[in-house]
Amino acid sequence: MENQRIRDDDDAVRAALTTLKNSTGIPVTMYATLLADNRLQITQWVGLRTPALHNLVIEPGQGVGGRVVSTRRPVGVSDYARASVISHELDNVIHDEGLYSLVAVPVIVRREIRGVLYVGVHSPVRLGDKVIEEVTMTARTLEQELAVNSALRSFGGKSGGIKAPRNLNGAEWEQVRSTHSKLRMLANRVDDDQLRRELETLCDQMVSPVHIKQATKLSARELDVLSCVALGHTNVEAAAEMGIGAETVKSYLRSVMRKLGAHTRYEAVNAARRIGALP
Repeated sequence: MENQRIRDDDDAVRAALTTLKNSTGIPVTMYATLLADNRLQITQWVGLRTPALHNLVIEPGQGVGGRVVSTRRPVGVSDYARASVISHELDNVIHDEGLYSLVAVPVIVRREIRGVLYVGVHSPVRLGDKVIEEVTMTARTLEQELAVNSALRSFGGKSGGIKAPRNLNGAEWEQVRSTHSKLRMLANRVDDDQLRRELETLCDQMVSPVHIKQATKLSARELDVLSCVALGHTNVEAAAEMGIGAETVKSYLRSVMRKLGAHTRYEAVNAARRIGALP
């Protein structure tokens, strides 16, 4: 059972690293697992040029990862060797690998940090807010994957050995999410009230297996806007899809962000996923 847990979580992390590299074009992605003694260990990586960081154990508070764990917030440094917001015990291994800029984001499941997601570059390129946003989005998706894995294992453990359903990989989850968003858009274009309600019921059924209490109530229109955002639509594109004005889309999006306590449209999408309103 424990070996299966490790395999499931490792698959989710590997998919997240690959997705992050493909979506940002940044050459290095890494994941560090938080150990029982509050140290970090880099357990998976993509794009490293040397073995300097392979399975590296990071003491509490050290470097970018240590800073992330202590603050529970994303941290980005544009020139690692000169960054004033981190400690520098790891400068030698970072130099050996040749990394220049790093962004790291905590992965938090059930209010506990499970690990840290990193991206980095070997050249003097500043990783700005857009990159931090992309890494944060990927971390939130990974959090959901790990939470679902944990829930499925709990289900199997309480069911007398009944085999839990096969976990979806990253690509399969993206297919589910894309289908959910397209179904909501289709429902929005249907004039027949009964058919529209049936389509909306199907959308609800796609998220119902995620047993998370939805304390925040989002309207159908707000969910439509979030579905468009989840597909990567701009406000203008969402407005055209929904047949409303761009300012109206902005108004719905502001309302959603206020309800979910989100600061960006992408944070709103991930917050909606965490409460089970989106797959």
